[in-house]
Amino acid sequence: MRANLPRLLKTLVALATGVFLLLFAMRQQQPIAPAIQSLEGATMGTTWQVQVVAEQTPQLAALGQQIIKRLNEMDKVIFSTYASDSELSRLNQAPVGQAVPTSRELAEVLLWSRTINRQSEGAFDVTVGPLVDLWGFGPLERQGVPSQTSIDAAWKRLGSNQYDVDLRAGTATRLADIRIDLSAIAKGYAVDEIAELLEQAGYLHFLVEIGGEVRVQGWRAPEQSWQIAIERPEAALPRQAFALVHNQGQTLSLAGSGDYRNFFEAEAKRYSHEIDPRTGYPIQHALAAVTVLADTTAEADAWATALMVLGPEEGINLAEQRKLPAYFIIRDAAGWRAQATSSMDAYLVAVNTE
Repeated sequence: MRANLPRLLKTLVALATGVFLLLFAMRQQQPIAPAIQSLEGATMGTTWQVQVVAEQTPQLAALGQQIIKRLNEMDKVIFSTYASDSELSRLNQAPVGQAVPTSRELAEVLLWSRTINRQSEGAFDVTVGPLVDLWGFGPLERQGVPSQTSIDAAWKRLGSNQYDVDLRAGTATRLADIRIDLSAIAKGYAVDEIAELLEQAGYLHFLVEIGGEVRVQGWRAPEQSWQIAIERPEAALPRQAFALVHNQGQTLSLAGSGDYRNFFEAEAKRYSHEIDPRTGYPIQHALAAVTVLADTTAEADAWATALMVLGPEEGINLAEQRKLPAYFIIRDAAGWRAQATSSMDAYLVAVNTE
């Protein structure tokens, strides 16, 4: 299978800056009908694409407009931290203790975020923003390595247990002076929403990708899987595949996280943008990247961040306990070492560890 990897690399179907999943499709020996139709654009500060196995029809063009409308709604109206009038911005700006009207989408993502925060023992935290900013990975200019006093002060503003969601009333309330940023789960949630839109329109075989978070369903061609490649964790271009995943007709949701593109060095020490909300410091372990499969892309998105924070030992142990299919790429003296959880093995079609 390794001998076929260069051939697979020629069939790249999606790539977004700062993400760690490459999408590949097997080269066709003969044309198939119906063909794959592609739609693409920009959203949530990154790119999106949809591939549908269907004939090119006016209905498909109309579907593209529906996708764009839905993505714009989730990006600018609901989840944006840049649009001051988005639902999330209004929640963050509201006085502590004041209930704010909340859409189904925002309520669901807030509840998922709190659940995974608990399940990951605090490794996933959507209120980690003050620490991200302090370490210079937010909109503010980096001021070097922050003092322990500054870290302690920012750390006190965290708390995924410091907001409440009332589904019956359709409101959310901040219980303390926290700032919520859903960028580590919202893209995955949006993938799920677009997949549901496609299903409602009657499409059974498709791929949806936003910023590297992916959902595939059905077959790319008769008895031919969608192939998804996990990127080799190196900043140098061109990007290369490290391992391949196939869906065998199943519905799969995948997301990845890594520390090798966004970091800085100070006094011969490397500081990653992946901040451990439990300590207030960037991660310092040997895990370079992790890819997760889950029932929904929102879950995969959040768990990829959580396992990346936890590292190669804690992360693998927790993934095994929760029966999460996950693929870890770890730095060692020889370069890269891969380790998959037992439930991930069935989805791997090729691995390149050279």
